[in-house]
Amino acid sequence: MKTKALLVGLLIVLGLFLFNVPKNFSSLLPVFQLTEKPTVISKGSYGNTVTIDLTFGKSDIEKLVNDLQAPYPHFFISIEWIERSEEIIELMKEKNVPISLLGKSGITYIENPTLFEKEVERFEKAIGERPLWFRTIDYEFPIELQKQAWEQEVNLLSSNKYWSDKAPKLEKGDILTIPLHQEERVDMQQLTKVIQTKKIITIEQNIFGLKVKTKTYPE
Repeated sequence: MKTKALLVGLLIVLGLFLFNVPKNFSSLLPVFQLTEKPTVISKGSYGNTVTIDLTFGKSDIEKLVNDLQAPYPHFFISIEWIERSEEIIELMKEKNVPISLLGKSGITYIENPTLFEKEVERFEKAIGERPLWFRTIDYEFPIELQKQAWEQEVNLLSSNKYWSDKAPKLEKGDILTIPLHQEERVDMQQLTKVIQTKKIITIEQNIFGLKVKTKTYPE
């Protein structure tokens, strides 16, 4: 009788938990828990997300980060830039600006099968945690890379809008990429204007509709 009562009690508690998920529960819920196989996500459903691909720049990037106000764009940064820009990275961490890993071209991960794992390890050493999101610089995701990311519990993100000549018009669910490379670079004033005037939400909010609390980085 006691066992039956205990079982009923546990079922009630479980039911209450499932139907009343805390707002801060798994605020950065990884995709690998929600899909049955490796998946590259390129579009959301709930708003607009701005992502910045960063491989080059220093003083202009420092000014950009200093001037940023929440809600922030999501930075995808090459490991080389991260390792040579410790002060700016620390500033981003202090402001809780989201940082993920920007990789090489997709074919590189076929030619060098251990590269992805090494980049993830370097990211973790520099940032203090593993990257939640990853994308290649050419938005090519070979199946070998998808499997590696799945095993490493790192999520793959592409985008469905890319800023080339001018800022594209955004619709609900769009994920915009803004390039900041040496050979391809959006004007900083235009970039700042878009960030300040657009109502943007996080990747997780756009994809899953989650209400997330501000992320903090490890000390």
